[in-house]
Amino acid sequence: MPIRRVAVAPEYLGFYIAGTDAVRVPLDHERVGIVASEQCINVGCLYWNDGDTTITLGRFAELPTQARPPKFDGILDTPEHRVVLFDANIPEILAMTVPDVRTRVRIWTNHKTEPDDVIIALG
Repeated sequence: MPIRRVAVAPEYLGFYIAGTDAVRVPLDHERVGIVASEQCINVGCLYWNDGDTTITLGRFAELPTQARPPKFDGILDTPEHRVVLFDANIPEILAMTVPDVRTRVRIWTNHKTEPDDVIIALG
């Protein structure tokens, strides 16, 4: 599966990663940058007024090796064998099929709470 990349400006300082449409988004009241449940990951990004956030999505084995450890490393429920990135106004920013009903997700960002570059590795 090819690596996917998009530049977006989500209105609400973040986007979400889920394995199904009907999820409860975990909230980041403490502004830690990434918060997660087993069903959804909330990733902070650059404020839309400050410009676009580049999001790269791909399988771990296909992405370039990162020099630093990920900001997030966890497991996401993917019962529909699909990972979808979305926000409050965009129902699908990016999507990728996955082989299992639980998928390892690793995320690198270039800023703790307002990154303009986010890399998401699946598997």
